[in-house]
Amino acid sequence: MKKPLPVLLSSVIFYLMSVLPSSAQTQDTYYVAVTNSNVRAAPTTNAERVGLLREGKRVLVLGTAAGGSWYQVRLNSGQTGYIYGKLLVEDAAVSTERPKLTGGPTPAPEDAYVYFVWPSDRDVIPRGDFCVRLGLHSMGVAPAGVEKEYTGHHHLLVDTELPPLDQEIPSDDNHIHLGRGQTEYCLQLPKGTHTLQLLLGDHNHIPHTPVVMSEKITVNVP
Repeated sequence: MKKPLPVLLSSVIFYLMSVLPSSAQTQDTYYVAVTNSNVRAAPTTNAERVGLLREGKRVLVLGTAAGGSWYQVRLNSGQTGYIYGKLLVEDAAVSTERPKLTGGPTPAPEDAYVYFVWPSDRDVIPRGDFCVRLGLHSMGVAPAGVEKEYTGHHHLLVDTELPPLDQEIPSDDNHIHLGRGQTEYCLQLPKGTHTLQLLLGDHNHIPHTPVVMSEKITVNVP
């Protein structure tokens, strides 16, 4: 006598489950923010900002995106989003030392952050001639040399990594000081792929604590 179709299908499924290797179980992985970190709606710096993870706070990482350079996270509120990977470090329970982005002696508000108004990540810049527009949240802009609480001035990093964060920011073609308090700067870049990042400095050109910096973005000049 033939078995009914539902029973036959159940038998096949049970057999396959018994002989095939089981899938790896997903384990919760927590990371810690090394500085105040924007949470984005998508893995790009021009995506909507949906939250802020403060320095030293833990967050559940669900996976990676954009070639591993961004983490998908879930905040305690249940909100999901993306954080630039270099702003997080794995929270190892056996480790008591976590790297922190600590600047100089000048304090900044816990919720301060700096960002690009324009351009956005992966923008194409014809001829490489353009003006960068900068934004700053929860702090004021003051020229270099002016010491005033919760103020600073912008530094534009071009095709370079972060300098030592407890020292004066270098001044050269890769570390551009906007010492007059400018919130816009015009650049001429050659053909190719370039990186841009913002770093706020105090009256002595030293980053604050906590460090106020943007995500690094990439622009292309055809």
